[in-house]
Order: sequence, then C-alpha cells, then structure tokens
Amino acid sequence: MCGAVLTLPLYKLPLWHYATRMTMRELDVRLALHKTEVRRILEKEPSSLVVDELGLFEGKYRIDVAVINGKLHGYEIKSRMDNLDRLPTQQESYSRIFDRMTLVADERHVAKAVEIVPPWWGLIAVSTKDGAPHLNEIWPSRQNLNVEPHALCQLLWRDEALQVLKDLGLATGSIRSRSRKLMWKVLAKVLEPDELKLTVHRVLKAREGWRTNDWSSSN
Repeated sequence: MCGAVLTLPLYKLPLWHYATRMTMRELDVRLALHKTEVRRILEKEPSSLVVDELGLFEGKYRIDVAVINGKLHGYEIKSRMDNLDRLPTQQESYSRIFDRMTLVADERHVAKAVEIVPPWWGLIAVSTKDGAPHLNEIWPSRQNLNVEPHALCQLLWRDEALQVLKDLGLATGSIRSRSRKLMWKVLAKVLEPDELKLTVHRVLKAREGWRTNDWSSSN
C-alpha cells in the first residue's frame, strides 16, 4: 500500500477479539473500506495517517476510521446489525471536528440515514456481492465550513498542546502548570482557524505510540 502505515491506538485489541465481539458483518465492512476507499487515498497521498477508533472529546466518542493529511476525514460505519440510534448525536459531535465526513452504511439504513446526516457528509452504501461487502459511493463528501476550533484542539494531548504553546512563545509559567482544557482554550483563541487545522494535523501525524496494523493483508 505505497509504503504507508495504517495505525491503531494503543488500546486497540487483537483482530481475533473483534471477530468475536463485533459482528463479522461490521468487521468485513471495515476491512473492505480499508481495501478500497482508504487504499485509494493512500495511493494518492502516501504520507496520510490512517487511525482506527480515534478517540474524540476525551474518549466520549470514537470515530471508526480517521484519515489525516491536508484534511481530517472521518468515516462512520453502520453495518446491517447496527441501528441508527446514536447517529444524531454522533453526527453533531463529528461535525464539530472533521473537515469531511463519510457515512458507510448498509443499504437498509440509507433512506433513514440521509435524513439524519448533514448534506456535506459523503455516503457509501454497503451491499453484499458474492458473499462479501460491496461498497458503492452514492455521493462524495464536501468541505465542512463549521469546524469548531475548541473542539479541534481537544484532539491534542496535554504535552502536545503545551509544546505548541511553547513554539508560539506563549508557554508562560502559569500556563505550564495549568490543565489541558485551559491550553485548548488558549490555542483556539490565538490561532486562526486554518493555522490551527494545520497545527493539529501536523501534531497528530508526528505523534508516536500508534500501534501499527496492516488491514490490507487481512483475509
């Protein structure tokens, strides 16, 4: 896959665990997404970082797949065995952070899902073909014009936020000992939105400690 590395957070459990805890349908959709949509992105932009189950809002939510390059693109999976009960609150939260979002939904969910997600979200319908998931893009995602700076800052760990403040010459004695929440507020206030996006994306791509896993090699 063009030498790019797919990454998983440290809490990610072994693949066999998900084969038993998740429905195989959901696992198969995730693998199919990596082998098609994500692979195309990596072929076009090999330096992209792909993270499964990225924690958001201090772990309150986890986006199924996040792609980080010049944009922050999230993918939310709704398999046949899922329901859409949480989608309204998920879309509200994800829309505060991601530049682009795509819903990857089983075909039985599509009619209801389009009434829930904003028009700028992309939509990929999942059907079954020859016993395997078949992904069909109904429409692509568009640019989100309402990313919230403070919500975006919350992707940064405390030491990362502090380092950004140091680079800006803003890490005064009082700031150094304060909470990450205060640091997020300061960064959201002092950085212009485009500069903040670039900064957060750069820090996430440079973050060490991701556990790697090549989903493209899974059968």
